Amino acid sequence: MSERSARRPRHIPRRRRFGRIAWFFVRLVAHIIIWDLVLGRRAWFRWYADRTREQRYQSFARRFRDLALDLGGVMIKLGQFASTRVDILPPTVVGELSGLQDEVPPVESERILATLTAELKRPIAAVFPFFDAQPVAAASFGQVHQARLDDGTLVAVKVQRPNIEEYVQVDLAALRWVASWMQYYGPIRRRMDLPALTEEFARITLRELDYRLEADHADRFRRNFANDPAVYVPQMYRAFSTRRVLTMEWIEGIKITDYAALDAVHIDRLALAEKLYLTYLQQCFTDGFFHADPHPGNMFVRPIGTRQPDGHQPFMITFLDFGMVDEIPPRVMEGLAQAAAGIVFRDAQRIIDGSRQVGTLMADVNETQLRQAIEVWFSYTYGRTLRELQEIDVEGFVGGIGDILYDLPFQLPQSLLFLGRAVGVVGGVATGLAPEFDIFATTRPFALRFIRERGSGRELRERLATEGRELLTDLSRIPHQAALFYTRAARGDLQVRPDLTRVERGLRGLERLMTRTMVTIAGSAMLITNAILQASASSSTWLWWVGGGLIVWALWPRPSWLR
Repeated sequence: MSERSARRPRHIPRRRRFGRIAWFFVRLVAHIIIWDLVLGRRAWFRWYADRTREQRYQSFARRFRDLALDLGGVMIKLGQFASTRVDILPPTVVGELSGLQDEVPPVESERILATLTAELKRPIAAVFPFFDAQPVAAASFGQVHQARLDDGTLVAVKVQRPNIEEYVQVDLAALRWVASWMQYYGPIRRRMDLPALTEEFARITLRELDYRLEADHADRFRRNFANDPAVYVPQMYRAFSTRRVLTMEWIEGIKITDYAALDAVHIDRLALAEKLYLTYLQQCFTDGFFHADPHPGNMFVRPIGTRQPDGHQPFMITFLDFGMVDEIPPRVMEGLAQAAAGIVFRDAQRIIDGSRQVGTLMADVNETQLRQAIEVWFSYTYGRTLRELQEIDVEGFVGGIGDILYDLPFQLPQSLLFLGRAVGVVGGVATGLAPEFDIFATTRPFALRFIRERGSGRELRERLATEGRELLTDLSRIPHQAALFYTRAARGDLQVRPDLTRVERGLRGLERLMTRTMVTIAGSAMLITNAILQASASSSTWLWWVGGGLIVWALWPRPSWLR
């Protein structure tokens, strides 16, 4: 453990803690707006912004890691989430945050023992004949110690950190403040209700502080996977648990991101990635109840049984830490499954219908534009493995639908906040385990089963029959259409029908560019004129303000509702 990660969180006054968190996010958001949204869009500065982007965000990641290790609480949880997004974050940023997964500084043993005694209301020796005061793991809200019960059973005892409830309240207050002023930015306000999302995050986070609820969640999760031998949940010992103490079965295993250890025991990492993904398909689309904090420190792998003829070892995934869970409303669950089926079958309309049912589309969506964007997305992503998805031509993809995406009325529903987080973490873990994982092929059997169960197989048969008839019809028309095409070409009768919507959008963009250019020239002229007048002691203050204001107005990115 590095010297920096070994540093213990300090008790910091509430106002100072609030200020440090708020100031960090103010700087980060200001940096994004100035460097990436304002200057980064200018051709004369874009090359420098692109060249320094990874280094700049690595610096922010390092500052956040220091802040999280110094403060603890919610900041560590946010860092743990970000450290798993290897699918979207640069390796340097992930490397800076990865220590927050399992190197959280522990609390002094004296304070933990005092909390344990107060919660159990009797001496520790009367409950646990053996209790190791040195923690085996430290998390954002608590830390785990090894102990034994009277009958010799080895258990893990999770004890909540002192003052953590106070820290969480302050951290959430700071995040609420940041969300409130970020909501004034048009593109953010149009896409999501940040204050509502923050309240949803606060609700789940505060619930995580009650370990009795965590025991309930674990029992429910165990029942949902009772018939799956590849998924395991530790036994909870409620007689030795309270609101701030949780005693559970001791678990040995390999951390799911310890690739060398997995390879050493001949576990097929591709099969492991597929199994992890399938467990989340069941949680999200069948059970409606999911583990919302699947970072690598909460998932262990154990070899079971005998090695298979192909040389691979069967395995079992053990899920830990059920404090952060969430439920999916039935209507949202059905919409998600509908959209997943659309992705598997390359059916843009099914994706649109499912997204509308989930609530990710606003009422004024232009379905024609959306279908066009989905088809472009399919052309870049469909049937690719995770490794191939990482290597797609991002510039070409964004260039193909950039204008469309900006105008599409997407929004992030409150009910999907933690599901999006869980999917992002699982995606990052699966990418690290097996970049060759084909997410489309794995989802296809589930989508077929979904259609079968929802429509008793009739919808699937009708769909296949319809596609077959359409294919035969199209094939029969090819000779006639080809002959008609060459006949018109020979007569010079071919016509090109421009996409007037795109032409109109391009003209509007050119008009906006010309307007901003003229305003910039006018503002610059005012500043230059005032500078000349200043030399003759005749300068005017209002020229400085008006000229500067015009330039800022011209350079500032317009929210969609002003376009």
